[in-house]
Amino acid sequence: MTRRVRRAVAVVLAATAVLAGAGAYLVKDPSPVGYWRTAAARETYLEAYRRAFLDLPAPTGTWDVRTDFGVVRAYRFGAPTPGRAPVVLVPGRSSGVPMWADVLARLRDREVFAIDALGDAGMSVQDRPFGGAADQAAWLDETLAGLGLSRVHLVGHSFGGWSAANLAVRYPQRVATLTLWEPILVLAGLRWQMYVATLPSALPFLPESWRRKGLESIGGAEGGDATGSAIGAMIDAGAAGYRAALPTPEQPDGAALARLTMPVFVGLGARSAVTDTAAAARVARTLPNATVRVWPEGTHSLPMQYADELLAELSALEARRPN
Repeated sequence: MTRRVRRAVAVVLAATAVLAGAGAYLVKDPSPVGYWRTAAARETYLEAYRRAFLDLPAPTGTWDVRTDFGVVRAYRFGAPTPGRAPVVLVPGRSSGVPMWADVLARLRDREVFAIDALGDAGMSVQDRPFGGAADQAAWLDETLAGLGLSRVHLVGHSFGGWSAANLAVRYPQRVATLTLWEPILVLAGLRWQMYVATLPSALPFLPESWRRKGLESIGGAEGGDATGSAIGAMIDAGAAGYRAALPTPEQPDGAALARLTMPVFVGLGARSAVTDTAAAARVARTLPNATVRVWPEGTHSLPMQYADELLAELSALEARRPN
């Protein structure tokens, strides 16, 4: 992925990542589950999803896993490796499995499962509302069970980092290692500017130009085209077209974080527009068994910027715990 494309994707990734904790929660909606605003919006997203999916390695398996809260789409890449637990990837908001293109290209020798989050844009379909963080952990636990995965190396980015940590504090027996790349609402709160910038995305009746201006201000772009890549177009379409009905994420307290006794890696970008990096790093270093790394030039879009380094950290993390 070129630098220009990474920058464009960073714009939409950073913005949609915080919808869960910002503007989307300031607007009430009577629907108990997530939905597409229009049929045309869904088709726009699906076309972008299919186009972005072409950049991924060919999956070796596809599942639609029934859970108590809906049907979860999951893909397997690679083949089982004797004696090694698989890697499971949990995406950020409004993106879906194709956001992991750079990561999957570097994990061709591993068994990897990537899922579309339930209650968000993607191929998964929510049909029962979430009552809170416990339900949001339950659907992911049920998905792993449905895939026959008893123990995994869990990786989450942005809101997916919150989902991964939320599972790990409630079902630690599932998680061999936990990798959090720019997690939101796990180690620190959101910057107040994010609530202002994401309001246009939560209010579809506002001008499109307002929404794009908000995306650009969060991503730090100056005249960049946020939809100039397949992944960027997909995330943009998901943010614009899908109305999530997710409870406000509960930030884990000290007691919950203390339960993360498995090896944990926390990757942060010093130039993140989403989270207070210094505060997040400080809390991360209090975890029982954590490695923390801050990239001085890193943004919220770490998987696109530093895929090689992040995966090296994942390998080092796995080496600290037998599979």
